[in-house]
Amino acid sequence: MSGIGEELHTGEKVEKEFGIHPLEYLGIYILGGILIITIMGAIIGIPLIIIAEFVRRGNKYYLTDQRVIHQFTFLSRKTSTVLYDKIQDIHFTQGIIERIFGLGKVHINTAGTHLVEIVFTGVQDPVNVKRMIEAHMMKKKK
Repeated sequence: MSGIGEELHTGEKVEKEFGIHPLEYLGIYILGGILIITIMGAIIGIPLIIIAEFVRRGNKYYLTDQRVIHQFTFLSRKTSTVLYDKIQDIHFTQGIIERIFGLGKVHINTAGTHLVEIVFTGVQDPVNVKRMIEAHMMKKKK
């Protein structure tokens, strides 16, 4: 929880922390591996895999007792947050490969726009993540 500490409000507690599962980047890893096999491809393949891994590890998702947080850190840092009582719509999507491996995307929308505010990409058990967020939403409405 090292990167999120300064972002938390006084008394706010992180209940769940997770990141993007490596299988979400499987296609990039395979492409990089194929490129590494070729003589000139190693010049592109190795950096491709390294950058993909930094990007994957740079995405962190947090569910706190007050809000949903997506923090991306790679060279710079960007943090997006949504308070539970501001969430208007939450849904998840899974492609066929994601369903096989139990991964998916959780989309969180607020009333301010028709666009998705935060997307948790490549999370394990997206149904459970969605349920956890919905449980917090219901607590805030009481």
